Amino acid sequence: MAALGALTSVSEFADAPAIVEQQTEEQIAGQESGKDPAWVDTSHRFATDRTLALTRWVDGFFGDVDSDTEIAESRLRLKLTTDWDDRLGTETRVSVGGKVNLPQLANRVDLVFRGDDPDELIAGDKEDPSQSQVGFQFLVDESAAGNHRTDFTVGLSGSGPKPGINYRYKTIWNPKTSFRFSQRAQYDFDDGAFATTKIDIDYALSERSLVRTQNRMLYGEETDGVEWSTRVGVVRQWAVTNGFERAAYVYIGAKGNTEPKDEVENYQLGLRLRAQAVREFLFFELEPTLNQRIDSPTSAREATWAIEARIELLLFD
Repeated sequence: MAALGALTSVSEFADAPAIVEQQTEEQIAGQESGKDPAWVDTSHRFATDRTLALTRWVDGFFGDVDSDTEIAESRLRLKLTTDWDDRLGTETRVSVGGKVNLPQLANRVDLVFRGDDPDELIAGDKEDPSQSQVGFQFLVDESAAGNHRTDFTVGLSGSGPKPGINYRYKTIWNPKTSFRFSQRAQYDFDDGAFATTKIDIDYALSERSLVRTQNRMLYGEETDGVEWSTRVGVVRQWAVTNGFERAAYVYIGAKGNTEPKDEVENYQLGLRLRAQAVREFLFFELEPTLNQRIDSPTSAREATWAIEARIELLLFD
């Protein structure tokens, strides 16, 4: 099961420098208070691993695009999405996301599909031009603890190859807080260069819930200045029923750009309900949102309801 797989892989952070430094401070504090340093160390590691496990579970269960492309195994998601908007009408689309390993090439090259991840959308609900929907990913370097990773990418399109690079850094600030930073850049021979900066912070509230903040900035030769989006929300894992998992994500966010004038295009309040049902590889998702947006530069800001319904099939994992 994809979600359960996300819970089991936490050892790669065991030697991260940030964790070692924090453990040393805890040991000193334990000695001063008369507590057994080994007990303090074990408690710190347990809390840290639990935070990592929860973050990875959320990424795996909701289908985070970056997490899917960085796991060791192949993973593909086929998604059917219907988007209803009371002002823009209805749209239905099909997408494939994830990656396929190419072991013949020394396990360092993957065929990547960007898919349809709502957390990856920038201002205006449009796709990120700093990454192609289909392309190859070449692992250039990865630190032993997994904190740093650099990939060279080649996007595929009708206009030709799109070379790029992707750098990712992740660490643990304290036993309850994880931090992730990524920088992508890609060059299109028709539209020029684009780059995206992402900053994500998770704070564990309990064994089943966390606060997640997501920030995106897109800039390039064809963008409206810096196009940005920010979101903060709470993810809650429900009790497992008959082996199937459930989760809810309630959030608030905003999207905008800095040119031709600095403005917020949309304020958003949303709820995402996701459930695994019928089979362990089948997921259902419903996401109603209330938007306070500007549909065109000359229009007034109006309240708009929208609903996205998704059916996702995990092809293999």
